Amino acid sequence: MAFYFRNVFLLIVLVLFLSITCEAGILPHKRSINSTNDVGAELAMHCKSKNDDLGAHAIPDKGSYAFTFRPNILGTTQFWCSFAWGSEFHYFDIYIHKRDDWLCNYCLWIIKPTGPCMWNYDTNAWDICSKWNES
Repeated sequence: MAFYFRNVFLLIVLVLFLSITCEAGILPHKRSINSTNDVGAELAMHCKSKNDDLGAHAIPDKGSYAFTFRPNILGTTQFWCSFAWGSEFHYFDIYIHKRDDWLCNYCLWIIKPTGPCMWNYDTNAWDICSKWNES
């Protein structure tokens, strides 16, 4: 009987290990966010989530900044960023799991003065455009 429980325990440990270490496991797939500056000036970008502060980054015009993360299993992961250039300052939720999970694993954004636009893999265009968050 002890041999049976030991084998079941080892099997559970092995399944959990594979689930955590393999991309095909039970954990959500990693996501990547890539934001390209199209505001016509150097862009100061600072992104964070409830648990992670990615720091401030200076993105030259037409340059980009990318980061990768794994959404939590609850489906509540959210990253928001601030964007500043010249006298402009705006916020935007660059990743909301419930909004973006089905749209992309590699989410491409172009940051324009009017607001960010996401690359639409179905139409091959920057046509998923949003307004800046209200302050």
